[in-house]
Amino acid sequence: MREKLENVRLTWELEVTDRLECAYRTWKDKFITKFAEDEEGDSNMVAVIVLIVIIIAVAGVFRTSLMEAVTKIMEKLTEFIG
Repeated sequence: MREKLENVRLTWELEVTDRLECAYRTWKDKFITKFAEDEEGDSNMVAVIVLIVIIIAVAGVFRTSLMEAVTKIMEKLTEFIG
C-alpha cells in the first residue's frame, strides 16, 4: 500500500513538473519572440543618444562661458552659505 501511495505521489509530482515546465517553455518562447520583434524602445533609445550628443556638443562649444557661469554660481552659493 505504501509503495502504491509513493508511486502515485511521484507520478503526480512528475505530471505537475511536466506541466509547469511546458507552461514555462511556452511563456519563454512567447516572451523571446515578442522581445525580438518589438521595436517600441528603439526610437526612444536613438532619441536619447541624439540628445546626449547634442548636449555634449553644446557643452563643448560653450565650455568657457559655462565654466565661468558655474564658477560664479558656486562662489555666490558659498558666500550665501558662509
